[in-house]
Amino acid sequence: MNAINAHAGRVGASMSSTADGRSLQAPRWRRKAATGVTVLATVGGSALAVFGWSPAAFAASPAAGGATPAASTPRPTPTPTLSSDCAKSDVVIVSRNADLTTVSVRLASGSSGVSCDVSLHAYQTDGPTWPTSGDQRLVGFATVHLTSDPQSLSVTGSSCYGQNDLVIGTTKNDGVDGPAPHYPVQVFASNTLATWIGGSACPTPSVSPTVTPTTSVSPTATATSTVTPGPTTPTTVLPLQLAAPSSPAPSVLGVQFAQSPPTAVLPAAQQLPFTGSPLALEALAAATLIGAGAVLFGIGRRRNAERAGSQD
Repeated sequence: MNAINAHAGRVGASMSSTADGRSLQAPRWRRKAATGVTVLATVGGSALAVFGWSPAAFAASPAAGGATPAASTPRPTPTPTLSSDCAKSDVVIVSRNADLTTVSVRLASGSSGVSCDVSLHAYQTDGPTWPTSGDQRLVGFATVHLTSDPQSLSVTGSSCYGQNDLVIGTTKNDGVDGPAPHYPVQVFASNTLATWIGGSACPTPSVSPTVTPTTSVSPTATATSTVTPGPTTPTTVLPLQLAAPSSPAPSVLGVQFAQSPPTAVLPAAQQLPFTGSPLALEALAAATLIGAGAVLFGIGRRRNAERAGSQD
């Protein structure tokens, strides 16, 4: 629009002066035309400005041969950057107990842009001091990510000699995920926030002698059937008693038999014990003797009777 106004001004000037500088009165129709162009430009520019169009925007538009303005984009909200470089000054120990098995921690007020993790380690040691601690065995572990609010960490410490460490980081230093402390090597070094070491010796267990059971092999017992005889009643065999003949002693074939005096019967206590021979055999022998004696006796009497008859 400014270009149009400038053109109209140049037309009016050309109509009001000549080369020699004398003022000339332009024809009436030309003066009216120049005035109409100026009015139109002024009114048209104001109307377009009402609808958000400006001469500068028209001059920069592609239709006017200008460059296209870049589209405007909304600015993103900046995100606070968290640093993983947590230092001791970023950690506040709110409270702790004597042996450092329970501790309360939070992030420092000026460390809102710091990402900080801490962990609590509890070890069983061989002695109550760092030089005498010897091998350290992890018995408790806890970790937490710090915020502005206090948070608690608790572990079960050693019941004997022990060492507890509050350190920066989440590595579990148990000898597997990370190295365990061992004098003189300090595995936590500058990351140590607090530490405790002490305790008492573990009671020595009493060793009872081990009794090794001895297996004795006993000889195999052979079952022997023993027949216990019952009480045996001794059988008393009375001697055979022969009655003495009233007649003189018999003789057999002229042999005179002398008669022995009668045998006295002994009391039962003085008799010979039973020899074990069957009773039937003894009875048979006795009967045989009696029979033989009877035969001899009969023969003797017959001889005596014949002799007495011959003498008569």
